[in-house]
Amino acid sequence: MEPLTVRLPRINPAVTHMDESIIRDMTRVAEEAGAINLAQGFPEYPIAEELQRAAITAIKKGINQYTRTWGDTLLRAKLATHLHDHFGLVYNPEDELVITCGASEAIMATLLALLARGAGVVIPEPIYENYLPAARLAGAVPHILTIDPFTGAWDPAALDRACAKAQVLILNTPANPQGKVWTRDEIEVLAEILKRHDIVLVTDETYAWITAPDHPHVAPATVADLRSRTVTIASFSKTYAVTGWRVGYAAAPAPLMAAIRKVHDFLTVCAPAPSQRALVTALDLPPTYYSEMAAIYRSRCDLLSTGLRNNGWRTNNPQGTYFLLVDISDLKIKDDRRWAVELAHTRGVAGVPGSAFLWDGLPHEDRPSDRRGRFLRLSFGKGEELLLEAVQKLGRP
Repeated sequence: MEPLTVRLPRINPAVTHMDESIIRDMTRVAEEAGAINLAQGFPEYPIAEELQRAAITAIKKGINQYTRTWGDTLLRAKLATHLHDHFGLVYNPEDELVITCGASEAIMATLLALLARGAGVVIPEPIYENYLPAARLAGAVPHILTIDPFTGAWDPAALDRACAKAQVLILNTPANPQGKVWTRDEIEVLAEILKRHDIVLVTDETYAWITAPDHPHVAPATVADLRSRTVTIASFSKTYAVTGWRVGYAAAPAPLMAAIRKVHDFLTVCAPAPSQRALVTALDLPPTYYSEMAAIYRSRCDLLSTGLRNNGWRTNNPQGTYFLLVDISDLKIKDDRRWAVELAHTRGVAGVPGSAFLWDGLPHEDRPSDRRGRFLRLSFGKGEELLLEAVQKLGRP
C-alpha cells in the first residue's frame, strides 16, 4: 500500500509575507538575555487604586459574561462624555462608538470594513507594526508616505500623489515610533488633500494623553470638517497602564460605524466585560491624573535622552508617546535585527530595530528586506532607576 500523501493547506499570501511582531520578539530576546526590556511598551506606571478596586468589584458582582457586542452601555456613555469634554469630539454612544479588544482590534476591524480587495491605503512611514498586516489581510494595496523619523517633516505633494491611488489614509498621532504630534496646521493641509480625493481618514490616537506640554494633542476629527470622513481609534491601555486588559475603541459617523461593528462582532464578539466596567471609573479620574502622568513621562524622556546624548548617542526629541529613537546610522549596520539581538546579549538592553517600522525593512514577495541600521526604538515607559541603569549599560556607541 502506498503511503497516504497529505496535501498541506494553502497559506494566505498576506500571512506568508508577514513578520511575527518584532516588538514582542525583542521582549522574548530580553527575557532570554536577562536584559532590560526597553523594547515593548509596558508602562511602568501605577494603576489608580480606584481603578483596581473597580475591577475587583466588577468581577465580584458577576460582570463576567458577554457585554453587548458594541460595548458596555455605561462605558460607551461615559466615553462619549469624556471625548467631548477633553477633545471636543461629539459621538452618539448608541450608534457611533464601539468598544474593542484594544486599539489593535479596532484597527483591524476598521480596515477590513473599509478596504475592498485591491483598494489603496496610504500608510505613513515609520509604520507602526499593526497597520501593514491589517491592510494586507484586507487585500489592500499600501502606498507609503515617508515622514522623517527625526524631524517629522513630510511632503504634502507626496501625500497628494499617494491619495490619488487610495481610499483610506491611516494617521497615527502622537506617532509610534517617532513621537510626532500632528499640529492643527498640518491637519488642515492634510484635510484639503483628503477632501480633494474623497479619502476616509483612520486615526490611531492611543497616546493622546502622553505629550509634551508644548505639543498638545489635536483630534483630527475636530479639524476642518473632517469628522464626516474620520474613524477615531484609541486605547485605554497606555493611559491607565492596563495593557493586559485589552480594551480600546473606535468612534465614527453612524454609516461607517455600522460596518465596523459588523466586523468587530465576528472578530471578537466583545472586549472583556470586567475590564470594560472598571474603565467606567477610569474616565472619572480628575484632570490632574493626566497632567501628572504626562509630566512624569516627560521627565523620564529627558532622563533617558540626556543620558544617552552625554554618552555620545544621537536621539530624536519626541513630542509625544513614551518612545525615543536613537540614531545608529553612523554605525553602518548591515542587519539591525541581528545587531539588536546582540546588543541585548552583550550590553543588556533590548530595543526595537528600526527596520521593523520601515517599508524597505519589512517582508516583500519580490525582494529581500533592507535591514541596514537607521535607528533603534527605546521605551522610556520604565522607572527612573531602570532607565539610568540602561544608560550605563549602553555606554558609548
